[in-house]
Amino acid sequence: MNPFRGWTCWSSSRVLAAAISIVALRGSAAIASRQSNWDPVPPEDLAQTDSRVEPGADAEALFVRTWVTDGWESDEFVQEREHYSRIKVFTVQGAQSYSKIDIDVPVGGARVDGIRARTIQPDGSITTLDKKEIANETIAKLRGTRLRRVSFAPPSVKPGCILEVRWHEFRQGPENLVLQMDFQSSIPAREISYYMKPLSISAPGWYVRQMRFHLSDVATAVVDGFDMTRVVNQRAYHEEPFDPPEYQQRAWLLQYYTQETITSPEIYWPKLGRQYWEWFDRYTKPDRDAQDLARQIAQGATTDLDRIERLARWIQHDFRVVRSADRDSLRAAGLKAASSVKDALRQRGGTTYDADVVFATLMRALGIDVRYVCVPSRRMYFFDRNMMSPEFVRSYQIAARWEGGWRSFDPSTRYLPWDMVPWDEEAQDALLCDRDSSRFVLTSFAGPERTVRSRTGSLELGEDGTVEGDLSVEVSGHLNQDYRDAFEGVDAEALAGTLVKEEGWSTAGLEVSKVELLNPSDERAPLRIRCHLRLPGHGTVTGKRILFEPAILASREDALLTAGARHHPVYFRYAWSERDSIQIRIPEGWVLESAEPPQKVDAKGVAAYKASSRAGPSGREVIHQRSFQVGEEGSIYFPASSYSQLKKLFDLVHDHDRAAVTLRRADQQP
Repeated sequence: MNPFRGWTCWSSSRVLAAAISIVALRGSAAIASRQSNWDPVPPEDLAQTDSRVEPGADAEALFVRTWVTDGWESDEFVQEREHYSRIKVFTVQGAQSYSKIDIDVPVGGARVDGIRARTIQPDGSITTLDKKEIANETIAKLRGTRLRRVSFAPPSVKPGCILEVRWHEFRQGPENLVLQMDFQSSIPAREISYYMKPLSISAPGWYVRQMRFHLSDVATAVVDGFDMTRVVNQRAYHEEPFDPPEYQQRAWLLQYYTQETITSPEIYWPKLGRQYWEWFDRYTKPDRDAQDLARQIAQGATTDLDRIERLARWIQHDFRVVRSADRDSLRAAGLKAASSVKDALRQRGGTTYDADVVFATLMRALGIDVRYVCVPSRRMYFFDRNMMSPEFVRSYQIAARWEGGWRSFDPSTRYLPWDMVPWDEEAQDALLCDRDSSRFVLTSFAGPERTVRSRTGSLELGEDGTVEGDLSVEVSGHLNQDYRDAFEGVDAEALAGTLVKEEGWSTAGLEVSKVELLNPSDERAPLRIRCHLRLPGHGTVTGKRILFEPAILASREDALLTAGARHHPVYFRYAWSERDSIQIRIPEGWVLESAEPPQKVDAKGVAAYKASSRAGPSGREVIHQRSFQVGEEGSIYFPASSYSQLKKLFDLVHDHDRAAVTLRRADQQP
């Protein structure tokens, strides 16, 4: 990440329409505009050769400044942002990092203009950006969200230079009522400042609130009518493999608007839950058509869970789900924006939101007690009940009363079985909305047996140590989503590289060809992949012996944790399992002489591993079987203090995967 990223606004097509009512607000606000002149550059900054904040860094932000002016125009919230950043580059790697700059904004309701950039060399010479070099494109990011990316290459970026960039953003729409301010990036910073001019004067009844995360020594002041927040000498955020969510670790500040007076979580959340319940109860009341359809779908089911499953599968297979609420996207699918459940049922399609409320309506039609559940995501941070805003619980699931409690579902989710929810919404403290007893409940968590990578192979070992043959890979659950996302839009020539990357194989000497996706269109079924492998020199030939690792696939993967020490906790996004069954045909005239005894690792509640290699019935093959699972009992988060023990566990698994077997010539004595 770099300082030019600017502001990130959380947006989602899964926002409850009634979450924030803005139509009651009237009036307008003057939109301030900052001067775009460049500030003088001190000679000592031009001469600087190393970071003053974090010596040895590739680059340092001399300052990152953002001015934000909120207003109201034609009954719509509007916002202007002015960005000004100055970066000192020290190394070749730092220069490469800033050889191209991307600015991402939502496709709708936002624009970027006034981009200016210049590069100043240590001798004071200046090169400016040619505006013809600025490019625009539309990209998809994070569950298909469409963003407009504005890109440009600053001129003459090299070690020792200073890079300056300014640009202007205009945004409109209620999603901008919540803003995230980054106070830490991938490079150290001498100064990071935000200047805010909120709505407070022109919008009576609205309150501005801020929440700080991992921030200390913050300076505040009023500067030219703006509320300024500044930090100085901020060290860089350094990523580690399997980090917790990024904003659980980094320094940042959240500012949001609310019409609620300051209160406590014990008061705020039940009140919000009651408001949601009143809407949900009215919106999902089934009419006669919904009742008839629900009975037809559930015909023959004998339990509530069976009925729920049939309704969920109907949503997945017979209700056309469009991932965007954009009218053009709906029109392309032959659908219209639904204003009611009746509309959505009539056309048998709609948005993910439509799919889930139709699901709830059909369950109510069968007499099943249901509730709307406001769910946080753990993609960016871990939810805390003190985060008193609907913006922190922007997703949702539908809960049904089951076995004396509540079980939540989200059948509109892409790639997952009917009874699984997205990984970032698993095991979350979520608000169950009720008229009288809104409360937090824990969403479901899929154990390692629900997310499985299975690999089967029929390979042949040559006398020169080359292993070659066909491999099949099947992935289910959350891995199905990961792999399908990775392969989406990949052309035939890039399939092999994508498979190698997803599998985590070392590419040294590995040849992967004839990659086929066998069921790409059946999204919720486990994805099946077939390929051909060739690995020269996998076996070591000594003349009378051949030594090779029968865990052909696992032995090509790095140990899960490689660093000797750790600063952050270890966090796996979800629980998963791996199952390998590989048959390796050995050369004519050779027999299996020795193999390691079956290996087993059992860390109760954390991980389990079993592996064995044995001769096949004919004696002409070695059969290797392996199983490994992580996340038993929901154990996917481990504090940094337990890293050494966790690393020992995964190192032991890796060592077992590298265990070799020995072949000898059949005419040789043992």
